[in-house]
Amino acid sequence: MVGNVDAGKSSLIGTLKTGHLDDGRGQARSQIMIHKHEIDTGRTSTIATHLLGFDVNMKPIVSIATMGVAGSSNTNIKNDADVAAKAHTLVTLMDLAGHEKYLKTTVHGISSGMIDYALVLVNSRQRPTHMTRHHIGLAVACNIPIIIVLTKTDGCPAHVLKSTKEEIKKILSSSPEIQKKSYQIKSEFDVTIVKDKLHAITPVIQISCVTGEGLDLLNTLICSLPKRRRHQQKIGRPFEHLVEDVYHLTGVGTVVSGFVNAGRISVGQKVFIGPVHKQHSKDGNVGGSFIETQIKSAHIARTHVKSVVAGNNACFALALSKADRKLIRSGMVLLGHEAEASACFEADMVILKGSGVDGTTIRKNYETMIHILHMKQCARVEKIELLQKSNHFGSIGGNGSVVHDSEGGGNENVVVRPGSRAKMTFRFKMRREYIRPGMRILFRDGHVRGCGVITNVGIV
Repeated sequence: MVGNVDAGKSSLIGTLKTGHLDDGRGQARSQIMIHKHEIDTGRTSTIATHLLGFDVNMKPIVSIATMGVAGSSNTNIKNDADVAAKAHTLVTLMDLAGHEKYLKTTVHGISSGMIDYALVLVNSRQRPTHMTRHHIGLAVACNIPIIIVLTKTDGCPAHVLKSTKEEIKKILSSSPEIQKKSYQIKSEFDVTIVKDKLHAITPVIQISCVTGEGLDLLNTLICSLPKRRRHQQKIGRPFEHLVEDVYHLTGVGTVVSGFVNAGRISVGQKVFIGPVHKQHSKDGNVGGSFIETQIKSAHIARTHVKSVVAGNNACFALALSKADRKLIRSGMVLLGHEAEASACFEADMVILKGSGVDGTTIRKNYETMIHILHMKQCARVEKIELLQKSNHFGSIGGNGSVVHDSEGGGNENVVVRPGSRAKMTFRFKMRREYIRPGMRILFRDGHVRGCGVITNVGIV
C-alpha cells in the first residue's frame, strides 16, 4: 500500500480488516496503527503488515465481531491466528509510509517485502502529487504490477474526479518507464478481465471508506489476484530465511521474523544464522561468520507449525547463548548450510530518471545507501563499466547519457547519468553481507537513484 500521505492507506486497511466503515475522522486507522504519534498525526512512519482472510465464497473474514456487517462472514474472530485458521485465501497487506520524510522506510519496505502487487492510493479530491509519481516509478522499477485506487470519492466534485482520472491516465500512458493503459473497474466482470493481465493493464477502482463505495469490488479484486511469485518452485533449494525483525522474549529467547525465500525447514533442525561480525578484516570491512543454532519452535500467522516452506512469512525461536544473542540483528539470513559473507559485488544497474534526480552524476568512489532485499547498508562504487543502452530492465534506460571526463580516460573518469545502463562494482563500507547472484538491488541518495540485479559476488 503506497501513495501520498493523505491518500488514506491506513484507513483503508482498518476498514478492510474490521469490516466497519470509517467516520471520516480517523476511526478506522486508529484500529491498526501501532504508535501513539502515528494515531495523533495520522502519518504512518513504520512498516506494518496486516492479514486479510477470505472464505470459499470470496467474502472477507473480519478480525473483530462484525455486528452483522453486510457482505462479511458474521463470525466473532479476534486475531490473525483465527483468521488464518478459518480462511480459504490469505492476503498480506503491507502498510508503507506516504510522507516524503519517511521515504527511506518506504523504499526499504518495497525492496524487502517480496511484494506481488502494489496498491497505489490516490486522493481523488486533488491532483496526483510528486510522491505519488515517485511511488509509481519505484514499483515499476521493481517490476511490481500496480493497481490505482482512487480514495475519498464521497463528496468529491464530479469535475475534480474527472480531472484526477485524466491525470492518472496521462501518467500511466505518457511516461516512458510505465507505458500502460488504465482500465476502470466497475463490476465483477471487469475484475475477471484484468486479474491476469496486469503486465499490460493498470486497473483503476474508486472507493470510499466512509460510504463503502467500491469496497466489495476491491475485496473481490484482491482475493482474485493470482500469486505472481512462484516460491513453490524453490522448495527443493537449500533453506534460506531473510531475517527482517529480531525479538528477545522472556522465557522464549531470541525470535527472528521474516520471509522464507527458499527451501524447507522443520522444528528441531540445525541452522546457521549470520553473518555476525567479531573482528575487522584487512580490507577494512568487518569480517563475517555464521553461528550454528537450532530451531526450537516456528510460527506462521501466530499459529504454531512443525515445518515451514518457501513463500511464507514465519517466526523462528532459536537456541542461542547470551553472548550470541547480542550479535543477532535484522538484515541477517538463516540458512540450512554454512556460507560465506561478501564484502563486494558486481551488478548491472539502470540509473533512473525522475523527480529530483535529473542532475545526478555517478562516478568512481560515489557512496550511497543500497537496498538488497531486506538488507540495507552504505556502499562505495569502485568500478564502472559502460553497457549498451537496452530495455533489459523493462522500458527503463532509453534516452540517458554516458559521459567521459575530458581529463584522461578509462574507467577512472566514467560519469553515468540518469537513463543509462552500467555494470558497477560496489564495496560495503561497514560489514560483509550474505548476497548471491540474482538478488535485486536498489540504491538511493534522498531519492531512488537506480535499480539492478547482482551478477557476481566477491568474497575478498
